[in-house]
Amino acid sequence: MKTAIIVLNYNDYDNTQKFVKSIQNYNILNKIVIVDNYSSKKDELSLLKKLECSKVDVISSEKNGGYAYGNNYGLYYLDNKYGKDFFDYVIISNPDVYVSDETIEKSINFLQLNTNSVIVAPRMFFKNGPARRSSWKKRSIFIDIANSTRLTQFLFYFIFKKGEYLKKDFENDILKVDAIAGSFFIADINKFRKIGYFDENTFLFYEEDILGEKAKRQNYDIYSLNKLKFIHYDSQTIGKLVSAFKKQDILFDSRIYFHKKYNKANFFQITILNILRYVRKFELLFEIPLKKLVHKIIDI
Repeated sequence: MKTAIIVLNYNDYDNTQKFVKSIQNYNILNKIVIVDNYSSKKDELSLLKKLECSKVDVISSEKNGGYAYGNNYGLYYLDNKYGKDFFDYVIISNPDVYVSDETIEKSINFLQLNTNSVIVAPRMFFKNGPARRSSWKKRSIFIDIANSTRLTQFLFYFIFKKGEYLKKDFENDILKVDAIAGSFFIADINKFRKIGYFDENTFLFYEEDILGEKAKRQNYDIYSLNKLKFIHYDSQTIGKLVSAFKKQDILFDSRIYFHKKYNKANFFQITILNILRYVRKFELLFEIPLKKLVHKIIDI
């Protein structure tokens, strides 16, 4: 069984080279593909190229088309360079994570034994403990309306919390989920190819929800393996790359696309989401200065 891992890089050489060096000698991995997602730093690609060896390929995308585009670029590279029958499993990973070879091997063993599974992932942890949203339930239009602003979260808390798995759910060794975090997961590459890889119509956000819907339509399952874990250091976040206001536009564009394409949302529902986009931006006018003030007080 052959396994490849795709590591998507954007202006994050330091983390990428640390991660690649940490996994380079894992026997479970046959190929590491670093995809530079059209980094804006002038020397980024030349630095990454120094990591190339018999086990590590470095390629560069033709544009920064976002998370889905960049990962698909790596997936299509594997198909075209090595052939569609060469690899059995593929890992999609951020560069700012840590995972052991044993965790990868156990995850792949689960995929082998559970032939209806398309994607599995260890449970995600941050440095200070388990992530609250390592995986989640299907986001209905009503859940997303309730979760769009601080105001709607307060007014309709009981609705948007229905989209979360409970703490007791994660006490199960194995949890079948609707969507799983895209920072690290392992896929049966043939089934992954059958569902069409990633939908490139989102730049960022909702890629995992879309994968969940596409998997469900093929009657495939996605699992969180809660006794296994990986650490996500979360050092290269979208918040470091774009403004909070731009982030909301990216988020709402993806949210609206997801509900139009995969949930058949109507004109009225989409209009509500567009209105809430501007409500959320209005909230940020007060929220951002308040957060800065709190951090300043804490630092004193």
